[in-house]
Amino acid sequence: MDEQLEQIHRDLWSELSRGAVDRHHGFHVPTLCTIGADGAPSARSVVLRRVEPEPGELWCHTDWRSAKVAEIRRAPRVAWHFYAPERKLQLRVGADAEFEATGPRADDGWSRSALSSRRAYLAPRAPGSACDGPSPNLPSGVLDRRPTEDETVPARANFGVIVTRVAAIDWLSLASEGHRRARFMRAADGSWSGRWVEP
Repeated sequence: MDEQLEQIHRDLWSELSRGAVDRHHGFHVPTLCTIGADGAPSARSVVLRRVEPEPGELWCHTDWRSAKVAEIRRAPRVAWHFYAPERKLQLRVGADAEFEATGPRADDGWSRSALSSRRAYLAPRAPGSACDGPSPNLPSGVLDRRPTEDETVPARANFGVIVTRVAAIDWLSLASEGHRRARFMRAADGSWSGRWVEP
């Protein structure tokens, strides 16, 4: 890669890392796309929970009962879409995903989760289950408050992490004087190549 592409590649991983820790950053709530059971794309917003630039990993958390876990197990190729309006920066990311409900990475994700985030995993019914009307799908005892640490213990059984290993990144910087676009590809040995493409 030329020097400018190398700098862009470093910067985009830096922006992704910021997105994982700054809830005001545009990259904090990206779109994750999987392939549904019917073969059609299935997209949803998720919270970017962790970024590991060296192995090229992007993480989010989910309930193991959600459709996206079954979709990833059936077809592990996923796509991410990030847009930071304050930076006029878009990333389209292709990755291979795996779901982990147990083990060090899942335990680490759980330990870093705020009690308010853990509350969602207390849901008595699987996400996407049919119901008779609007439902928060939470136990009545925690509807209006953050649960205690002890109250979240049962939620751990529903929690897991989606770890995606990035294979390709399409970078687009929007500007009134002219957009710029580049594509980065990861080789099997973990090295990256990059090239300019027309916006």
